Amino acid sequence: CDSVAKTARIACSYVTGETLNGQRLIEFRLGPEADSEQGEGLSVASAELMVRAETSPRARRLRYTLWAFTVNGNASVGELAGTTKRDPTHGWQRMDVTAAVRRWASAGERGPLRLLLDCSGCLGRVRLRLAGGQAARPLLRLRLAPPATRRRRAIVCDSANHSRCCRETYYVSFRRLGWDDWIVAPEGYYANYCRGACAPFLNYHSQVVEAARLERAACCAPVRFSALSLIYFGADSNIIKRDLPEMVVEECDCP
Repeated sequence: CDSVAKTARIACSYVTGETLNGQRLIEFRLGPEADSEQGEGLSVASAELMVRAETSPRARRLRYTLWAFTVNGNASVGELAGTTKRDPTHGWQRMDVTAAVRRWASAGERGPLRLLLDCSGCLGRVRLRLAGGQAARPLLRLRLAPPATRRRRAIVCDSANHSRCCRETYYVSFRRLGWDDWIVAPEGYYANYCRGACAPFLNYHSQVVEAARLERAACCAPVRFSALSLIYFGADSNIIKRDLPEMVVEECDCP
């Protein structure tokens, strides 16, 4: 699990093998590139913990509440990280853990975030998938604050460009499309597109020759793309990550 987009990140969980109050601990780690992205840790806008809870057919109407607590080292329970009541429409239960993750990430610590999960009302009839295959383990989904704007080589459309060939910013929201029930991350992405006119040739003769060579007139079009990493639920409710090539228009020109 790694960076999904410039403003989204998924942290994978690891079962420590250690227990506290008879319950196994899980921890989340971010790659070393997390510290270098913004200099002093990550600026987290929101964070969501996703845990797969499996119930038997006889316990489908069972009501329970999941609790997550931070753990100091491996010896004591810390603050309440988040809580959620069972959502019977999803096998994956979600809880808001923004406050706890902000404290962890903003400090720029390289150590893991350790959590203890507890279940009130489970009565031994609910199985929390803390181990096993990577696709079924708990996930920590972070939405990051937008990074500081940097000057890029690509010409971005603005009021100064007018009709010049440039890259227009265009955001695709998976929530507005109704796809957020199966796409885990990101919540959307900047697909972008090209617009504007190409600069005329020096004279009519050069334009005719060039158009004949290309068998078409020059037009503003994408010349550089980047991929989109998508994390989504598969048919078996496991988590799948796939890199989709040429999903983001990065630069436009007159080829």
